[in-house]
Amino acid sequence: MGSAYRQDRQDTVQRVKEAADIVEVIGEHVSLKRAGVNLKGLCPFHSEKTPSFTVRADRQTYHCFGCGEGGDVFSFMMQYHRMAFAEALKELARRYNVPLPEEVGTREELAKARQREALYAANDKAAALYHDQLLHGREAEGARRYLAERGIPAEYISRFRLGYAPEQWDFLAKALTREKIAPAIATEAGLLVAKDNGGHYDRFRQRVLFPIISLTGRVVGFGGRILGEGAPKYLNSPESPIFDKGRTLFGLYQNREAIRHSRKCLVVEGNFDLLSLVVHGIENVVAPLGTALTAPHVRTMRGYCDEAYLLFDGDSAGLKAAMRAVPLFLGEQLAAKVVVLPEKHDPDTFIRAHGKDGLLALLNEAKSLPEFVFDALARQHGLGVEGKSRIVSELRAITTAISDRDLQRTLFAGHFAKKLGLPPDVLLGGDTTPKAAPAPIAKPTGQPRNLTPNEEKLFGFLLVHPECIADFLAAGLEESVSSDLGQEILQALKATPANAAGPERILDLIHGPGKSSLSRLLVTTPVYADEVKNEAAQEMVAWLKKNSLKLRKERLLRDISAAHQSQDEALWVRLVAQKKELDEAIGG
Repeated sequence: MGSAYRQDRQDTVQRVKEAADIVEVIGEHVSLKRAGVNLKGLCPFHSEKTPSFTVRADRQTYHCFGCGEGGDVFSFMMQYHRMAFAEALKELARRYNVPLPEEVGTREELAKARQREALYAANDKAAALYHDQLLHGREAEGARRYLAERGIPAEYISRFRLGYAPEQWDFLAKALTREKIAPAIATEAGLLVAKDNGGHYDRFRQRVLFPIISLTGRVVGFGGRILGEGAPKYLNSPESPIFDKGRTLFGLYQNREAIRHSRKCLVVEGNFDLLSLVVHGIENVVAPLGTALTAPHVRTMRGYCDEAYLLFDGDSAGLKAAMRAVPLFLGEQLAAKVVVLPEKHDPDTFIRAHGKDGLLALLNEAKSLPEFVFDALARQHGLGVEGKSRIVSELRAITTAISDRDLQRTLFAGHFAKKLGLPPDVLLGGDTTPKAAPAPIAKPTGQPRNLTPNEEKLFGFLLVHPECIADFLAAGLEESVSSDLGQEILQALKATPANAAGPERILDLIHGPGKSSLSRLLVTTPVYADEVKNEAAQEMVAWLKKNSLKLRKERLLRDISAAHQSQDEALWVRLVAQKKELDEAIGG
């Protein structure tokens, strides 16, 4: 591709970056609080208790001092939403009303973005068709009656875009063909199923459908509840390039503001449970999609709330679900409580019978998740010798699952071992010694990858004041940079015009691990007042000049030694004279 195309691409990317508000984009998923010129919150990319995720609004940059993730608004969109660059660019351009040329991105980025957009488009069209069928189709009369009997008003049918898949085998297949959506795309999206002998049929038939919407507002899949007889009772879309059940929570898109406002998140098992709670005025609720909770689920919730409430049945299945959840919440360091529903009730039936106030009363009686598990095991097995032995066996499974979190694991074991009147190492499997650290990854030979302290100071200053780079280069900057990452940043600085639209623009030119070091510098480097800036620049230029002379002297000493070894007296005399001049310059 020609230089004109590359320049147009860079200009387009820069326009979108300038229009986008990184605090707004990240703040939708991370609770940010002001900390001086920065904002801080819990990192959405790893587990932590103390906020180390930092956003610098004036430089449109973020960096986590815990895991090292960092970058600009595009980096965040790509990492958090698992997007290709072209997708992130298109989504931000759409959101901030920046017109885009037809194609911006590499061939690979565009191919991936086109594939994902085709899947989104198929799902969006299917959602519209199913929703229209529910509202107006003659075959959907039973579905409309069913929803009315379950107390779901029209406004919630519209808000959650509920739909209906009729009983026929080719309703959607024919409709998508009319819409010019290829069967292969619809099959990859999970809407159709390929027949062994050729052709396709609808995956969802005779079902009330719940579109599953991503945090960017696109339909990624469906959950369906069958009407009448048939199995399975509930059916979800299979996973696809745009749908990951282990990372997606039903209802989070619609309910995230309620969750963020209350700082509490209720977790129920079924889509109808969630819908019924919302209808009755409890909107801070999500549901997993036919799978057990996962660590990414919990980490996503942690970005919106300080505490989760798990609504379980009081049977053995509820206890098993609670036991599976303990290491997840401890590992992600999100407080969790358990709400046990009365026998023969699920969240839907309970709130319809007892209303919002009845459920709120249960929430007030909720137990912390680990305490609930211990008390349930104590009731089940008793606290005799044999009972304690069984409880220890069950709790060991939990401590093993949280073994990568030594502090959490030790606290858990110590707390419940005390309740059992046993030493903590019984719950730790008898091994209280710290686990051996994994073998370090061998570093490549050659120049160091990390910046030296002096390079950090120099580049931190130049990132904020790129207009000084000519003076720094004249003073010997290039020969003072010894790390390969420093050389990479230096070349990027030289390639970036001094009047570029902000220090974060250099992030576009750095790739791989170096981006993390750069984002850290952008977040931490202070802004200098003019008089301080000039003084600091003079000090750094003076150091560079002196360091340049020092490096020249080191090279001369090596050359003098080599001349002595080779018995080249004339060269030796000439080099010694040069060294004397250098010594005088350094001394001066």
